[in-house]
Amino acid sequence: MTLFDIIVMLVLIAAVLSVGWFSGRNTQNSVAFLSADKGLGKLQTGFSMAATDFGGSGLVGAIGYCYLVGMGGAWWNLAAAPAFLLVGLFLAPKLNVFGGATIPDYLGKRYCPAMKYLAGTMHICANIAMLSTQFTISSALLQTITGFNPKLSLLVCVLLVVFLTSGGLKAVVNTDAVLFVIIVASLFLCVPVVLHASGGLTELIRHLPEGFLNIGSIGIFTPLSWFILCVLAYSTNQNYVQRMVAAKDAGTARFAALFTAGFYFVISIVLGFIGIAAANLVPGIEDTNMVFPVLLMQYFPTGLVGLSIAGVFAATISTGTSLLHATTVLFTNDIWKPLIGANKSDHDELVFSRIVIFAAAAFSTMISLFFTDIINTIYIAGLFYSTAVFMPLIIGINSRKTTATAAVVGSVCAVAAGLLWEFFIIPHGFSFGWIPSNVIGLASSFVSILIVSAIENTTFFKNKIE
Repeated sequence: MTLFDIIVMLVLIAAVLSVGWFSGRNTQNSVAFLSADKGLGKLQTGFSMAATDFGGSGLVGAIGYCYLVGMGGAWWNLAAAPAFLLVGLFLAPKLNVFGGATIPDYLGKRYCPAMKYLAGTMHICANIAMLSTQFTISSALLQTITGFNPKLSLLVCVLLVVFLTSGGLKAVVNTDAVLFVIIVASLFLCVPVVLHASGGLTELIRHLPEGFLNIGSIGIFTPLSWFILCVLAYSTNQNYVQRMVAAKDAGTARFAALFTAGFYFVISIVLGFIGIAAANLVPGIEDTNMVFPVLLMQYFPTGLVGLSIAGVFAATISTGTSLLHATTVLFTNDIWKPLIGANKSDHDELVFSRIVIFAAAAFSTMISLFFTDIINTIYIAGLFYSTAVFMPLIIGINSRKTTATAAVVGSVCAVAAGLLWEFFIIPHGFSFGWIPSNVIGLASSFVSILIVSAIENTTFFKNKIE
């Protein structure tokens, strides 16, 4: 890495830090810190949502997966496009006006406090797991480029995320917009570089293994499972929901989701192409998280290396800041405030929120030291939370007959059935083990909610309670 590359990377990172500092320096109350006073415009919301979801797993993880299996690995990102399309068309406007700061907050108002605490706790745990993957990716890249000690690399990445998050949602969203531009510019410039290094498209295709360009190479059930995972995540995870909630109106919330759907359709093909080119240019890499960093260092020209490295940092930092801020909102709004902070001042709430940022970052850092399987970690985190609350949310929005007991039972059944299927049925080759575990979790949740609600709504049950 040349001095010029280092300068390019540092200038871009400095620009991001400056935007974050200027955006967050005037945040003086908890409402602005947690929800940006519900004033996000279309470009802010659209760029921020796209950058938020497209993190380290979307960039480094997807390139590494395509490196292993070919263009079929592009489904790790491509599955997000129809998911965001559905959310934008049918759910985003409702979330903008649904009357809660978070999904657990809404579920608590719709059903009961137990549902709020259950959903909030699961969501916090899932977010911390996902945040740890962002720290893992960004620190691995920094270590490869600089030769820093792994723990020092991790510390630098964590401090960047903490600094940008400390300014509140407006600072996070505005830095996301800048990071989005860096991400898109760096990735689109990568395509002609790897194409030239491969000797042209015809030569690249000639050297690829048979079937490597087949986008259907991983079958139908894995992409289907990822699509369901995406629908669940975008409908329930606070780092997406808070952008739709903080958008100035329902139209802006819808635009953000539809814009991100279009972005994913394009970027998944770009990343797939980079991944299969890397399989030809840098074969034999065992740790797929290192495929893109190695490709950068060996084939990219001076200047573009710095931009591309900044792009990877942009992807991991943008998702990291959003996850960390979302975790802070969840813990402050759904756990601390109702249990302890009900009579605290606005200043106390603001101070506590910033304390949570440091605590959540520290815990995620500890996890990142022990888990390296990016895609599997995110998938299991999705089973743990999104599958549990999706049915109570969707049925609760559209029907008043769903009871509080049914919602709690449905959430517990979703987690239990999904994890049992993932860790017992599928590994042991039982019949119907091809069905994705999140489908099993959703089905269990749906059926249990219907049964419990039907029982509690019968005249016999009501008379017995009375």
